[in-house]
Amino acid sequence: MTRFFWKRFIGAWIIAFLSLQLSRLVFYFNLRSNFHADFTDIVGSFLFGFEFDAVSIAYLLGLFFIALPFLRNGLATSIAKWYFLIMLGAMNFLNCADAEFFKFTSRRSTEDLFEFAFLSNDIVNIAPNLIGTFWYLLVAFLLIMLLSWFLLGKLLDPIVSGGGSKTMIGGFLVTAIVLVISARGGLHPIPLSIIDASKSNQPHLNSLILSTPFTILKTLGKPELPDFDYPEIEAGALNPIQTLSGSEYSSRLKGSNVVLIIVESLGCEYIQSMNGLNVGYAPFVDSIIGQSLVFDNAFANGHRSIEGIAAIAASIPTLMYEPFTTSRYAGNKFTSLASILKQEGYYTTFMHGGNKNSMNFESFASQAGYNLFYDRDDYPLSDEHYDGVWGIADHHMLNHCVDKYTEYKKPFFSTIFTLSSHHPYTIPKAYQNRFPKGTLPIHESLGYTDQALREFFAAAAKTDWYENTLFIITADHTSLSEHPKFQSKLGSLRIPIVLFHPTDTLLQGRADQVVQQSDIMPTVLDLLGYQQPYFSFGVSAFTEQQDHVSVAFKHDQYQLFRNNQLICFDGEKTNFVYSVKTDELLQDNLLTNTNVEFKENEAFLKSYLRNYGIALNQNRMTYDLWKKE
Repeated sequence: MTRFFWKRFIGAWIIAFLSLQLSRLVFYFNLRSNFHADFTDIVGSFLFGFEFDAVSIAYLLGLFFIALPFLRNGLATSIAKWYFLIMLGAMNFLNCADAEFFKFTSRRSTEDLFEFAFLSNDIVNIAPNLIGTFWYLLVAFLLIMLLSWFLLGKLLDPIVSGGGSKTMIGGFLVTAIVLVISARGGLHPIPLSIIDASKSNQPHLNSLILSTPFTILKTLGKPELPDFDYPEIEAGALNPIQTLSGSEYSSRLKGSNVVLIIVESLGCEYIQSMNGLNVGYAPFVDSIIGQSLVFDNAFANGHRSIEGIAAIAASIPTLMYEPFTTSRYAGNKFTSLASILKQEGYYTTFMHGGNKNSMNFESFASQAGYNLFYDRDDYPLSDEHYDGVWGIADHHMLNHCVDKYTEYKKPFFSTIFTLSSHHPYTIPKAYQNRFPKGTLPIHESLGYTDQALREFFAAAAKTDWYENTLFIITADHTSLSEHPKFQSKLGSLRIPIVLFHPTDTLLQGRADQVVQQSDIMPTVLDLLGYQQPYFSFGVSAFTEQQDHVSVAFKHDQYQLFRNNQLICFDGEKTNFVYSVKTDELLQDNLLTNTNVEFKENEAFLKSYLRNYGIALNQNRMTYDLWKKE
């Protein structure tokens, strides 16, 4: 083989690697507050990242390298050059886009990113604002691609004799061997996977080690949910059928109205009375916490709104890459707070000021059995009070809800989903510059949403239904973070779950048991005294008969928080064990510590996953369907 071939071959690999490492550098600098580590660990993460980039290059630029030994000057070279630049551009664009999207999901994007992008018209509505706000990421991307274009031009443009057929055949064989090795991520016994990024000395840097093209490739076409075929005797027999807890709280609020308020992105980090930071951006929430029953160890089951809504309203966590509400299981028959309470004579509504079917909420509400889904199209001043991006500004929509609840027949159950504390954090002109701007873009908008809640409760207090109403305040997920303790595997899921009833003094104080979003449905049904058994992946916060846990799926691993221990399980084995009480930042993996017992928690998680897989794969997500077999 000639120097001509080696120059092109090695040069093209260098350009591809250099380009992807530069977009990884963009990812790092935009998120550096998330990656607390020594300089040597950061450099090590970049070096480890070469293995994951090699996989992406092999799969997405493989055709270019296969054609390279046969390329001479002319049309074929030009086509190959543009193919290289387009595919490399797509990879770098995904890395640069994730440099911002990561702030909302706490993980590299996967195949479902495309589902999110085309789920509704949301992307069309927010695209201009995204470009205007994050122009620097676009500039960084363009500079990376200009450099790649310049270097590739130097590599392919010169007219040099490429050698004869032996050179072509030899070059093809070399290319094939290198591509096969690269597609596996190197000389590994098994191909590189997402979870392998956690093998670094600093597992919390795994998102820096990974690349978005790699995580998308590794989840593309992947089965949404395995069968979790663990032996029942090994996994235990966790029962997803729930009944009244029999506690002092059971049936206490029988006949009460229920208003479930899901506040966009309201993580505990922003609430002074819950974050231990002596600073907060939601003073009204702080004030109502002082009159409520608050769970200090409350967690989201995921990182996106479409994951949160199913967990909160129907006790269905998303333990797979695809959110339940857009997965092939979304057509399964399942029970929800709306469907159960509707059978009990409640009028059930889902109130969201968003654009038509934003985040697939309308489809979910229909499947969940709500009597009414109310969105921007139903709002009387849909254009006058439109925020220009997501829908009706929070204070308008929340005040309107008070009026509608006064009209609705009683008792009623309503889910309110706010939207103003979502990027781009639009604040109505009359409310601008009234709240602390804080240190993150979301802080001021949270102050506005908090004020909207204050006005909502003040207006509701003047109605005849207020004193007979249970209010639940929670969040769909967490969001932007600047404090390490809220960036860990567990801390990034900490949300408020607040129960407030104007006339019930028992629902006051702080509780430290673990509660997750999927526990909200059984907790409410327990308080209302629902007498029938029902299917739920959560348990009542008041039960003493079952374990209080938090589950989630992050970076190819199922994580369980139980008995002050967090384990991360890949479906076959446990890879991480942390003592949450003594290691708040989750930096000390105790897996190999022989004094630490985690098998009981592993068996519990296997049991949970086993029933989760059976229920979804076999469409047995109701009491009748589960008990049938």
